[in-house]
Amino acid sequence: MNRKIKVLLALAAAVAVPSIAQQSYREKYADLLELYSGNSEDSLKYKAAVFLVDNMDGHMSPEGKPMERYTQRVRTIGKTTGIHRLQTEWHDAAKTGPVRHLPDSAVVSSRYLADNIEAAFAAWEKAAWKDGITFWQFCRYILPYRVNDEYIGGEWRETLRTRYGALTEGVSDVRQAFAIVKDSVFKAVALSNDYCPYNLDPVTCHIVGRAECSQRCILLVAVLRALGIPAVIDGTPMWADYSNKGHAWVAMVASNGDTYTVYEDDKVARLFNPVDASRFIPRYRIKPEDNCPYTVKTEKTPVKVYRICYDRCNRVEPEDPMMLASPFIQDVSPQYGLKADIELDADNNDAVYLCSYLSGMDWAPVAKAKPENGRAVFRGVGEGAVCVAVTVGEGKRKTVSCPFIVGENGIEKEFIPSPTEKHTIHINRKYPLCSYITDTWGPMRGGTFEASMTEDFSDADTIAVIRTMPYGMTTLDVSPDSHGRKYRFLRYHAPANNRSSLSELQFYTTGEAGEQELLTGRYFTSGTDSAKLGNVFDGNPATAGKGLKTGYTIGLDLGENNAATISKIVFGPSTDLNFVEKGHLYELYCFDTEWRLLGRVYSKGDSLTFDNVPVGALLLLKDKSGGKEERIFEYTDGKQIWH
Repeated sequence: MNRKIKVLLALAAAVAVPSIAQQSYREKYADLLELYSGNSEDSLKYKAAVFLVDNMDGHMSPEGKPMERYTQRVRTIGKTTGIHRLQTEWHDAAKTGPVRHLPDSAVVSSRYLADNIEAAFAAWEKAAWKDGITFWQFCRYILPYRVNDEYIGGEWRETLRTRYGALTEGVSDVRQAFAIVKDSVFKAVALSNDYCPYNLDPVTCHIVGRAECSQRCILLVAVLRALGIPAVIDGTPMWADYSNKGHAWVAMVASNGDTYTVYEDDKVARLFNPVDASRFIPRYRIKPEDNCPYTVKTEKTPVKVYRICYDRCNRVEPEDPMMLASPFIQDVSPQYGLKADIELDADNNDAVYLCSYLSGMDWAPVAKAKPENGRAVFRGVGEGAVCVAVTVGEGKRKTVSCPFIVGENGIEKEFIPSPTEKHTIHINRKYPLCSYITDTWGPMRGGTFEASMTEDFSDADTIAVIRTMPYGMTTLDVSPDSHGRKYRFLRYHAPANNRSSLSELQFYTTGEAGEQELLTGRYFTSGTDSAKLGNVFDGNPATAGKGLKTGYTIGLDLGENNAATISKIVFGPSTDLNFVEKGHLYELYCFDTEWRLLGRVYSKGDSLTFDNVPVGALLLLKDKSGGKEERIFEYTDGKQIWH
């Protein structure tokens, strides 16, 4: 059966055999359906109205006086570059009452739907690419009056078409039009906080001029649909190896179902682009002479990709957890190159959930499979993800597989703790080191440490130079030719093109008994945030100074008659705080069917040692003294391998 016949049959079924909920909604919007039912020329509009009405159940809008107040105020003050004004406006609006999520049927009128239908059809008719858009494609990706879970704030199509319509005049390639519009919208709306905890309607979002990821996607999809471009939000609910947040982006869907996206500086939408935001683009390339002891993470792994739809495309069971409980998501993982199939034994007919580790939390479900013939099959899983499978019965979760790595052709490797073979491990981090951290460390190469007897450093000696990328707390011996000379003023001088921040700066002298003595004095700076100056000398790597200007200086005045020889310098660049920290309490766990505590210890330095760790185990290090960023890892050949 070809695709077109399938679509027509699906539409016919939707019109002819409504469910109980659909029948109720058809009764509520009887006047809308009647508007389009009497004229054969309106047959498509009638089917469009049925599509909207039959799929409305389950859609909710955040409603209440705070939403009304905030949107009214924002539209009054117009676009603002100051986030403090937005923060104040929401704080004041929140005092006016509660925000409740109401069903769309309590908010959306027949008149509103009719206006939306007319505007959507007009956009479709005017689009230069109209002939390439099927009616089913139109219904799913142009027609809906809402994009996701945003506030229903009134008409948006005409406003956005007026603002952006000129961009696509004379453009006949819909893929090029998509790229042009995305570039313009993302330049007009900065990726930032609008301080409203709910997604705003598209027009208000555009007026604010700043939005977080999901909100900006809503705006972009609304603009594209207003211009007759079939658009939708796709996203990964979580990365398989990074953070505890997912990510969303905007895609265009062709009539054959192919998914197109605009990646980085693309001038036209393309098939099989990298998943949006899945790569860190390193600004500093680590050099061999840096001798970096860590594998630096430059990519994130999506475990699944889902599409947010208006129509009910996901069959939901009462026990479905988290986002899998939404009827409005569609698995589109293969459209993004996620093609691994995972087959697992299933003892009964209970649904099996595929889980990935959510940083700082626990295993979280990302996919569901109904067993058939004793096997549960998950298709389109991200290669490189580490997963476990669970079932849920009577509110209790049961692990039904050991953790495993997803390979190109299925399960590549299983993590099974050896009951007899143990080893000793030495670890110094609880989270992978990402390139956005080393991007701030590498450019510190060339930074100098200077010493002088005059405050203006007119007679300064360079006593040490940062010649390789620093990582963590770093010790430098002073230049041999400065031995025996005494100095009052000591400072760090950042490279001329760098303002990376310091977390610690310590100067030492050698005491009479040969011991290292930490020097103290008055702090001074040029080109940094003076309010944070003390952070650099407080002995706490968790606090840092802030460089405001390239080539800044920060230093120590030992005081009159306190000049000293310098024997060594200890400094630390600001970090992600995921190194092992002295004095913190750590716990090491391994996983078989649940997390099992292997050891608990207070750190005496910048690394930890654990004995009797099962070989082959999947491990997790928790900092009980603070910090929630943590990732699962294996320990192989003396190294932490992060997942």
